[in-house]
Amino acid sequence: MAAGRGALREGCITHSDRGAEYTSCEYRSAIEELGIRQSVGRTGSCCDNAAAESFFGLLKAKIGTTVWESHD
Repeated sequence: MAAGRGALREGCITHSDRGAEYTSCEYRSAIEELGIRQSVGRTGSCCDNAAAESFFGLLKAKIGTTVWESHD
């Protein structure tokens, strides 16, 4: 989706778990064609992505249910 929107820069990193869709030859080929790097978490290590999960959890808790009066 990011590639389709033109939001990727060459050399950026995509991070995922070791799911079959992210380790497939087709996905790896697409990553290579886009000129980006692939990063995958270690098997059985929930700590690899802990900082990002913590940040987004806090973000959702703070603004996810807030109803704003305006876009400003």
